[in-house]
Amino acid sequence: MDIKRIRNYLMATVVACQIALLIWESLNGGVVTHHFLAREDMPGLSNWWGLVILPFLVWITAYSIEQRGQHLNDRLTHSKFNKVAYASFLAMLLISLVQSTVFILGYSTAAVSILMLLILIALFLPLYRIEAIVGYVLGGAYFTGPMIPFVGVVLFVAASVFAHFCIKPLITRLKTSNTVSE
Repeated sequence: MDIKRIRNYLMATVVACQIALLIWESLNGGVVTHHFLAREDMPGLSNWWGLVILPFLVWITAYSIEQRGQHLNDRLTHSKFNKVAYASFLAMLLISLVQSTVFILGYSTAAVSILMLLILIALFLPLYRIEAIVGYVLGGAYFTGPMIPFVGVVLFVAASVFAHFCIKPLITRLKTSNTVSE
């Protein structure tokens, strides 16, 4: 299945789910607004933003995957590339759903532990890629709104970017300089 068709199905699903969530919230006390530091006197972000943010993230993800896959000439390589992108998306979606469920059930320490584990995993896997980010945000958006998962994203993406673009090249450079001097 091509990326544009998947993008359209996913965008339609995201919009339908977000509209259903907003209708449910409206009928059950009003649309939730999440305040900074969980304090009512601080500015807040409404779940209405999910109608803009989530479809935009899906579109950006599909575009990014399409652009990264354009340079692949071999059909087998392109298929493998798509499978890795889908696996990354689905894994982060599942992790986020588990983390959100654990949090909603009252086990906030376990939810924080999952985030810390993600930060550790981000040192070894490229969780900075947009498909991982959108999977994580979509998984948490229906429990805590679309803005709250971005806090977790900032943490594990920062760790992943630092590890893959600073530490990894430094280690590679040190390895090559040691083998050249020997």
